[in-house]
Amino acid sequence: MMISRHAQENLASVLLLAFFAGVIWMCQDFGPRARMIPQPLAIFGIVLTLIQMAWHNFGSPAELRMDMISVQAPDIPVAEAQAAPEKKSSWRREAAAYGMIGVLLALTFITGVLPAAFLFTAGYFMVTRYCSWQRSLIYAAVLTASLYLLFVAALQMQPYHGLLAPLFQ
Repeated sequence: MMISRHAQENLASVLLLAFFAGVIWMCQDFGPRARMIPQPLAIFGIVLTLIQMAWHNFGSPAELRMDMISVQAPDIPVAEAQAAPEKKSSWRREAAAYGMIGVLLALTFITGVLPAAFLFTAGYFMVTRYCSWQRSLIYAAVLTASLYLLFVAALQMQPYHGLLAPLFQ
């Protein structure tokens, strides 16, 4: 028995709705503070799934068609295209990724969650040269402020202050 792609997508959406409804139902046994994360996420998931279903079922079929094979290649100057690209070996890339995770964990244990988020984000943007040092500091400050507002102000959670906290009391 072969189901059409349209029916498969609707079935997946219905399963997602059932999952989110199950999360909301399970949250009813939780206390008010324990409900603060899963319940809003489930409600948001239901809203997004309903929007996706409406778009999929009531939108024009021409908008939904996409040719997955044709991908526009980036414009590369001829001199760069002829030069052989230097690729890092996969174990070096993997070691670098584990190293970044190690740095983040070490910063978290030593300085605490919020300073670690600021230092790691600013440092990552500066080291990778993704943006200027001024923008790196702005992005890191916005991220840290968002974390503070969400977890400390809204959810009233006390963040971990790190091993250095006794030195500053």
